Amino acid sequence: MIEAVIFDWAGTTVDYGSLAPVDAFRAAFNTKKIYPTDSEIRQFMGMSKSDHIWEMLALPSISQQFEEEYDRTPNEADHDELYDLFESALMAHLVKKTELKPHLLETVDFLQQANIKIATTTGYTPKMMDAVATGAASLGYRPEMILTSADVDNNGRPHPDMINKILSDLAITAPENAIKIGDTIVDIEEGKNAKVKTIGIIEGSSLMGMTEVEYNELTEENRQIACDAVRQQFTDAGADFVINNLSELPEIVKSLNQLKEM
Repeated sequence: MIEAVIFDWAGTTVDYGSLAPVDAFRAAFNTKKIYPTDSEIRQFMGMSKSDHIWEMLALPSISQQFEEEYDRTPNEADHDELYDLFESALMAHLVKKTELKPHLLETVDFLQQANIKIATTTGYTPKMMDAVATGAASLGYRPEMILTSADVDNNGRPHPDMINKILSDLAITAPENAIKIGDTIVDIEEGKNAKVKTIGIIEGSSLMGMTEVEYNELTEENRQIACDAVRQQFTDAGADFVINNLSELPEIVKSLNQLKEM
């Protein structure tokens, strides 16, 4: 039986489109006169934010911009400055507003009624999560466990350490009795490395990269094309399931439980 569901945060349960970190990364790099594209930012979404910055600095286009601007390669001090700029930009957004994604509260209610535990992992730091969790709690979302990489010696995603700690602390009897759901490839990799069931979510995901308004304004044909592209990315990453939105999660839980009873 499914005993726990482990959610990601931005792009999965809050912040439709995972816009806050993208905007913050862009602002940080732009301050240093470096101009990454959204796709360059998003390809590392889900990692710890410190690792994310290092990965961005290693991209050929960004390292070239940096060398042209500063006549040298980026160093640790540059990384640390970018991190501080990112954190300041992100915190300004998180303190102001945290919005829940559609269908979250009714899905949480289903899980609670079924006595399924709710936990989370994230690429955010504890300071960032304090702001996000406070905002989410005011809107009715209060997971039982909230872990960051700081809770596991900074072994962030795709390492399985956060999920492994959740499984241990919540006394989950076997990894296959837990589900990890997220909106990035690194979420799926984290879940697979922990040997739990994995679910990718399409609408409002970082992989989709659209605001709710932008998504809803698509024609039916273009919406299907966009969803199919994200679905394929999750499938290629090895996700066990891919859902359009959180309203579909209860049916997957029911199906998995029925299979275990056979």
